[in-house]
Amino acid sequence: MTGQKWFARVLAGAVVVGICSTGAIARAESEVLLREDGVLENGDLVLPSDNSLYDQFTFEGKAGQTVTIKLFSTEFNTYLAVISPEGEVLGENDNVDGNAQDSALELTLEADGTYVVIANGFDANSRGRYTVEVLVNP
Repeated sequence: MTGQKWFARVLAGAVVVGICSTGAIARAESEVLLREDGVLENGDLVLPSDNSLYDQFTFEGKAGQTVTIKLFSTEFNTYLAVISPEGEVLGENDNVDGNAQDSALELTLEADGTYVVIANGFDANSRGRYTVEVLVNP
């Protein structure tokens, strides 16, 4: 695999569109749209392209909002993807700020609706606890 999993090939109707990621992490007070702790473990959904486990989370976004989506773990190398309300892959990230464990994306949302965050490990051996956050940038 060459670094990107291309969730568009796995999730029906998804098409890769303009990726707007800077890797920047919001530092000021931000509105929290989603904050969940999870565990990648046997029995989770499996990505057919590489047999890696993943969990899905949703948040309600509004057109024009700039959000930072973060996925971090001390137990495995994270991999993050965000899907639009129309089923398009908006972005994917493996490493942020040189940290091989954590992933992050900064996106400006183009439509109101329900967005899906995919919490994934980089490979089929990834297991463990993680935290996913979606913050509206001030």
